[in-house]
Amino acid sequence: MTAPDQDFASLRTTSEAHHAQLLPHVDRLLSLAEMVGHVECTSLHPMFEDEYSFIVGQLIPHMETIERTLYDRIEAELSGHHSLAPMREEHRTIARLVAELGRYRDHADECTWSAMEGMALRRALYRLHALLKVHLAEEELYLDVLERNLEDAEKDLLARSLGHAMAEVL
Repeated sequence: MTAPDQDFASLRTTSEAHHAQLLPHVDRLLSLAEMVGHVECTSLHPMFEDEYSFIVGQLIPHMETIERTLYDRIEAELSGHHSLAPMREEHRTIARLVAELGRYRDHADECTWSAMEGMALRRALYRLHALLKVHLAEEELYLDVLERNLEDAEKDLLARSLGHAMAEVL
């Protein structure tokens, strides 16, 4: 077995660093939701655009990488006793909520959200925030399964895959 690169982090450290990059943006979704209807759209729009860009450029690729890299391996370790189907379904729900947010971008340029659209936007932001907070915390729990059951070499390989995914800022 070869020694890991000096700048290489463990699977746990890589995942925690990854989530540390995601969580401030997730928390901004709550701030955005609370601003809708209380702050002028022209003030809200730049923050909305920044967070939407982060979501589609980082969060969605994170989701896809985690599912592709870790989920099958976790399910194999759980020997069919627990399925990650609910986590995959949450990924689909997150994608639907992001698509819903994308529809509001059309109105944001001219700040033409109606009161009803503003309420729907707030609801989508609140739902996305809540779902992501719980989902990311649950991912950490599943990571424990891998930490306890995989050989170091396999954990290193998974960590490298995650590390490469986060290094590619879109």
